[in-house]
Amino acid sequence: MSNIGLQHSAPSASTPAKAPRRGTWNMSLVIGIGLTVGFLVIAIVSFFYLPSNPNIPNIRFRLLPAGSPGHLLGTDVLGRDIVSQLMVGARTSILVGAGGATISLLLGTITGLIAAAYGKIADEAISRSADIMLSIPGMVTALVLAATMGPGALTTIFALTAFFTPSFTRVIRSAAMSVLQEDFITAAKLYGRGRVFILARHVLPNIAGVMIVQFTLYFAAGILTEAGLSYLGVGVTRPSISWGLMLNEAQQSVGISSPLAIWPGLAIVFVVLGLNLLGDGLRDVLDPKLKPRAA
Repeated sequence: MSNIGLQHSAPSASTPAKAPRRGTWNMSLVIGIGLTVGFLVIAIVSFFYLPSNPNIPNIRFRLLPAGSPGHLLGTDVLGRDIVSQLMVGARTSILVGAGGATISLLLGTITGLIAAAYGKIADEAISRSADIMLSIPGMVTALVLAATMGPGALTTIFALTAFFTPSFTRVIRSAAMSVLQEDFITAAKLYGRGRVFILARHVLPNIAGVMIVQFTLYFAAGILTEAGLSYLGVGVTRPSISWGLMLNEAQQSVGISSPLAIWPGLAIVFVVLGLNLLGDGLRDVLDPKLKPRAA
């Protein structure tokens, strides 16, 4: 007799095994956390310890190769330690990238929620304004700000805010409108809950995963954008140091010492890769639609 209907029968050798569930951890998340934590640790350590002052030149030690005593990755054309500059550059990347992403997230969340919950007129006004801002090339905005405010970390943060806020607004608006169509929102309205209460109590917790993922991705984009602006001379300038500024200075001697451009380039690649993997991993964990069910 067939035992298909028996609930407690032992599985036979020919019974196909169930597909394993994906745990809350995945390879992208693990690698992303590892690279990001390493980046944060280096930035924090730079506040308390540097091998040498990264802004004081020492011509006697100019263009030392990697592995030189006291200079693990060598020195630049003015004898400044590369490791010290990379450590300070990590600090600057956190300040500028996280600063621009955080301000954009706050502004984008407010405008996105207003567009989603306060009627067609508000939605059209905010959406069309975001479209207009997105149509303006970001580099033009950065150049205008640099001309009026002067290059620097603060100018770069303002430029990143102008770049990212419209995109945040559109993402938050879309996620909020999806939540506002759920039945529990209708029930809350029937109980007489106001818009502000519904947005704070019901919508924000349900889009928190989207906000976290978007923050990590735009944090990475902020670091990459800051590096590009500093490379072009409209971002961070001395005595502040960024990886893009190091690339800008290295291009003058790239034919003499190629590693001067390689080290900051690798730093940008690994940090941006880590943050993107972290964002992908968090999206897989926080988005229930992406969690596979057992076969």
